[in-house]
Amino acid sequence: MLTPPWLLLLPLLSALVAAAIDAPKTCSPKQFACRDQITCISKGWRCDGERDCPDGSDEAPEICPQSKAQRCQPNEHNCLGTEVCVPMSRLCNGVQDCVDGSDEGPHCRELRGNCSRLGCQHHCVPTLDGPTCYCNSSFQLQADGKTCKDFDECSVYGTCSQLCTNTDGSFTCGCVEGYLLQPDNRSCKAKNEPVDRPPVLLIANSQNILATYLSGAQVSTITPTSTRQTTAMDFSYTNETVCWVHVGDSAAQTQLKCARMPGLKGFVDEHTINISLSLHRRSRKGAQGKEVTQRG
Repeated sequence: MLTPPWLLLLPLLSALVAAAIDAPKTCSPKQFACRDQITCISKGWRCDGERDCPDGSDEAPEICPQSKAQRCQPNEHNCLGTEVCVPMSRLCNGVQDCVDGSDEGPHCRELRGNCSRLGCQHHCVPTLDGPTCYCNSSFQLQADGKTCKDFDECSVYGTCSQLCTNTDGSFTCGCVEGYLLQPDNRSCKAKNEPVDRPPVLLIANSQNILATYLSGAQVSTITPTSTRQTTAMDFSYTNETVCWVHVGDSAAQTQLKCARMPGLKGFVDEHTINISLSLHRRSRKGAQGKEVTQRG
């Protein structure tokens, strides 16, 4: 029996598919090529402390030689070969904090006498690299490696959830209007007025705006209002008014719509504001061949 010709081609097709899958992928100049030669990620994700490549090559030591040390805050020691940061005050205290023991060892005893000659403004501790100065909390070493200056905690993302004010040797967190600072003095929580009213979420989709509780259950007393391709929405807590961009078939039909929600009991007094002139953009070629953008 003769073998059908298409069966003879299967091994060749399989090899071509496998080669296409395994072939190195060309990344754009704005991307980083992962070691697997398949995955491309944004260059901005490289050495950011998070593994974005499947093989973790975007955080590899040879790519990010300084990243681990940079992830430690001022007055912290980076345990060798790890991402663990230990307060400098806990070095040479007789308790091993680093897995490799780099925070303890003979150097603690042998180099302690050298600290007095270093002239640190605040504190000194022996390390494997020799005596090292460090500062009190909320301060950091200056370029001379001896004197200390205020550390701006507000420059560290996540120090405060909303507002952050740096002070000499400390910082304070705050909240925008409508939010209350929580007992941790860092996070903010929206005011719930009246307190017996459960929080409500307004959700816009391509067909309507509806209200739900945080559990996901729809607020039965509020009938969804009909919309079309809502691209933006905002709520004025003071005026109890919701506004959204209603996209039409043309720029001239695109409108800003608003409706009041007194007591969050429904949509009333819906009205329209024509904003097509401010949204509609058209381009034409100028006399010199340059593109000119106009707002019609």
